[in-house]
Formats: sequence, structure tokens, C-alpha cells
Amino acid sequence: MLFFKENDEQKLKRISKNAGNVVQMFNAYFTTPKGIDATQELIFVAAMAGHACHRAVIAQHGKAAEVTTKEGKKFYFGDDLNKYLLENKLSVVSFCRAVTDYPMDKVIEIVSAFANHFTDENYTVCGQNPKALYERVESCWEGIYNNMTTKNCKDPSEWPILFGVVLQNILMMSLKAGAPKDEAARIAIECAVAVSKMDKESF
Repeated sequence: MLFFKENDEQKLKRISKNAGNVVQMFNAYFTTPKGIDATQELIFVAAMAGHACHRAVIAQHGKAAEVTTKEGKKFYFGDDLNKYLLENKLSVVSFCRAVTDYPMDKVIEIVSAFANHFTDENYTVCGQNPKALYERVESCWEGIYNNMTTKNCKDPSEWPILFGVVLQNILMMSLKAGAPKDEAARIAIECAVAVSKMDKESF
């Protein structure tokens, strides 16, 4: 029996067809009487994309370098994580950059800033309390995992692609609504980077 192997373009097309349902879910969740809270939606969806990178590494028994703070909190770094977040052709950051032209040197600055400041007592993720943001993301992930993530993805390596596409759509909506391009890109990338490094042991 011959098995059809998708190339990146075919994989992206398949996943993108299903991403609209996830986008609609987030739009409904962040709708207020005054309309969609675009900033909070962007922060949350970017954090979900970062979390998908972390989850993909765990599900595939990948390796991550643990960094433990003096308080005993753990954060995670390494190539297996970065390939989904930054390095692959279909990485989360690549989806953000594709619609904003955000410079790679500024992406590196965001990554470096996190590495230098995540142990600071007053560190925030785009003004959000890191623990509260992570707990919201994890709760949402558990709620949609069986209903959307596993149904739309063939294996865990596709989770960051799905949420990268969703993030790209939310980012384009923010830009269409008038959000400054560089600021929206910075928020999306900063949140994805930060949450990709976190799990329950980070707090």
C-alpha cells in the first residue's frame, strides 16, 4: 500500500481549512457588548499558540532544557521547543511575521528579553500576570483538546501550526481594526514566546 505524504503547502492548506472554527470560537469568547476585545483576544490566542508548542514537545517526548529559579520555579528552553516556536517554516512566529513583516532582529530581542527577565519578581507578559494567563490557557486547552485540536491535527507536530494559523487570522483582524502593525506583532510574539516556556512547575 502506498501512503501519501503531504508537503508543507498541502499540510498548511488542510489545517487552514479547519482553523476557521477555532477562530470563531475565540471571537465568540471575547465578544463584549461593545464588540470584540481585540487586544485581550490577541494576547490569549498568542499564549495558546505558545502553549501548543510546549505541548507538542511533551507529546512527542522531545527534550527541553530546564531552568530553575531560586524559588524552585521551572521554565523550559531548547531546540525542540524553538523549532515549533521560531525555526520551522510553519512556526508560530513565521505566521506572525508573514502578515506584519516584523523584523527577525526584533524577534530575537523579545526572546532575549524573556530569558533575561523571566525571573524578575514583577515580570509580566504584555501586562498580564504570567500565572493567571497560563492557568487560563491551560484550562482552555483542556476544554478544546478533544473537540478541536485532535480532530483538526493528524499528530502533535501540527498543534503549533493550527494555533499559528489561528493566531495569524486573529492578528489580521486586529490590523484590519486599526491596531498598529509593529505593536500587534510584538504582543503576539511576546506572549507566544513566554507561554511556550511555562508549565505547572513554573509557578
